[in-house]
Amino acid sequence: MKLVPEGRGEVSSPRVRHLLLSARAQFVERGFDAVSIDSIARTAGVSKETIYRYFDDKEALFRAALEAQGAEFDARAAAVHESAATGGSELAGLARAILDSALDQGMFSALWVAAGVAHKMPDLAASLQSGQGMRLEPVRQALEDHAREKGIDRPVPLELALDFGSLAVEGPVVLMGFPAPSPEGRERAARHAVALFVQGAGGGGAAGLPPPEPLADMRLSPFEEPLPHIRTLLDVAGCHFLQEGFEGANLNLIGEEARVGRGTLYRHFGSKAGLFAGAMRILASDCACEAKPPVLPLGRADPVALRQYVEAALESLTSTTSIRLHRAVISQSRRDAALAREVYLVLRKPWVDGLIPWLESLGIRESSEWHARQLLVLAMRGNRLLAGGHPVAESDRRHYAERAATIFLHGYLATL
Repeated sequence: MKLVPEGRGEVSSPRVRHLLLSARAQFVERGFDAVSIDSIARTAGVSKETIYRYFDDKEALFRAALEAQGAEFDARAAAVHESAATGGSELAGLARAILDSALDQGMFSALWVAAGVAHKMPDLAASLQSGQGMRLEPVRQALEDHAREKGIDRPVPLELALDFGSLAVEGPVVLMGFPAPSPEGRERAARHAVALFVQGAGGGGAAGLPPPEPLADMRLSPFEEPLPHIRTLLDVAGCHFLQEGFEGANLNLIGEEARVGRGTLYRHFGSKAGLFAGAMRILASDCACEAKPPVLPLGRADPVALRQYVEAALESLTSTTSIRLHRAVISQSRRDAALAREVYLVLRKPWVDGLIPWLESLGIRESSEWHARQLLVLAMRGNRLLAGGHPVAESDRRHYAERAATIFLHGYLATL
């Protein structure tokens, strides 16, 4: 794959930097499929020949744009390291840097583009996730330094740095259309994420700080079963959208298979986007209805019971349907953020609702919902299981659940 040639100084030339910035903005705004080399050339004010002089194809350009994002994060991480007095203060600075990168279209913001094409380009989605994860080596080193300050002289695996980053951005929240918190809210979120990762849920949190800001206030409408022929249409449409993506799904084929005319389709849903939203909502509702959270013992931080709870949540949230549903709404979250937010909340509601009474019985009241969501983030390894694109094997579910429960109850040092 041809990138900017080394040794000629062109990687830092104003022309290439402008091209990568323009390309990145278009990919993030419109998605990988909707952006063409022609449109990038027009927006950047360069010829197609200029683009192809540096990059083989659109995928190579996309990868280079992400690499440029990563370099920005590297510079900020280095500055945090230079100014930090202790490993703990460095972790707080890194958590804020990760969150800012996610919210300000920095290192992580374009991963939703990869999720949008994961159904047909799984290798691209997986390699991008892996490549961005390697950017967290400074976090791994800071975690190791902090462990050494606490008297634990053992290597810290990169996996823990990825878990730390996942808590900082609260998993797929940024990808699923939730608005960015205020600057004060970012600081609170970053410091609470560090406290949870280092101390565990019972460690008292970030002393002196109010709880993290709540997610956007969305009242979920009660589910109403549609008429049988509309239900058939939604089920068929859901299968097509999950398999082909929003852009690739064909309304004529959907109508033929569901035995519903175009007039009925447009009368009920108005457009392809309306049908997509209806199909995604009913899929999310079906997944939530199938969830069967175990009951946790009130007043006891039982690690075995919590591991079993998390394992059950993983089986539900990383099913084939759930993974494809996450990817489908993430790919359209720039166009319909409200739908992505609704799907996120519906899928997690049974599991969050089951955790809140248990957390409150342990004295975690003001931030019980945030803690419940973050436990699910740890279980799902941030976005890594979504990027993997396939259901999790039973043995892996048990391992991930045990790891998440240990970090959540006791902090990351307990895993070393």
